Amino acid sequence: MDVAEADRILERSPPDALNRAISTVFRRLLANIVLEPENPKYHVVREENKFIRDALNPLPNSVVEFLFAGIGFKRTQNANSETIYVFAGNTENIKEADHFLSHLEDRIEKEQRKEAEMHVVPPETKVNREREERRQQILQEIQRDAEKRQGETTGSELPTPINIFYPGDYTLVESLIEKSRRTLLNTGRVRNFLFEGRHFTLRRMVHGRVYICKEGCGTDFLEAHWHLFTGKNLMYSYVAHLSPDASTMMHLGVEHGYQYNSLPGTKNFRRTVHFSAKRINEANGSLEYIEHPDRPSETCIYCGKPFSELFL
Repeated sequence: MDVAEADRILERSPPDALNRAISTVFRRLLANIVLEPENPKYHVVREENKFIRDALNPLPNSVVEFLFAGIGFKRTQNANSETIYVFAGNTENIKEADHFLSHLEDRIEKEQRKEAEMHVVPPETKVNREREERRQQILQEIQRDAEKRQGETTGSELPTPINIFYPGDYTLVESLIEKSRRTLLNTGRVRNFLFEGRHFTLRRMVHGRVYICKEGCGTDFLEAHWHLFTGKNLMYSYVAHLSPDASTMMHLGVEHGYQYNSLPGTKNFRRTVHFSAKRINEANGSLEYIEHPDRPSETCIYCGKPFSELFL
């Protein structure tokens, strides 16, 4: 699997369909093998499986067969003459396949970004609209919390300040941490962001949240947060909301990118720069919006921890 083969796949395939296939089929197959390598039910895939057939139908057969082979599944037939794919790979194959799928996803994302920048509506307008929506949601959340606290206090009591990092919210769900990680690892592209992630935390959003979502997740839902270090001085910060029992990911939040500038003589030397903020639709992998703040920052926008600690 190389760049030339990636070019051929991208030329033959509708980008949205290819992105969905990678996210919903091939990454799930890889995740199942990684999580339960000895489970035989994850080693065989029927070509006529309705979910897989529908997801792969828009793609050329040559692309489908190449991607299956690329993740270690060999096409053959069972005793009933059904066409099946049987896993015959190993750990090294999985790593190579993961990198290749990531390369395809990155290429698709870049093309989508170019198309988004060519739209009649300037990207800045969309970003501003998103910011305003989120600002209004935050204000509404604060107002609801304030009204709730006011109703709970007597005339002689003072309201207690909201602590969005209330320790009890975290200890309450310690038993769900592993389940939530497995759920996220089995959720399409999210596996890319979490597989080598660090500083994973989980909390129930009883006393607040760090990401005010448009989806309206309630206070009994879960909020997961982690960091991913992808290169020298590069860090990405993620947040995701999950169902109360951690069995389903509801949505991702905005991905924030940070980089420590160690190049002497350049702007913001020896400072950490917040260089990107983007949101990806986890259902189809499309880029919903992106902005480049390009400004120095001292702490992670989600957990508030200083970069002097996180980069250690």
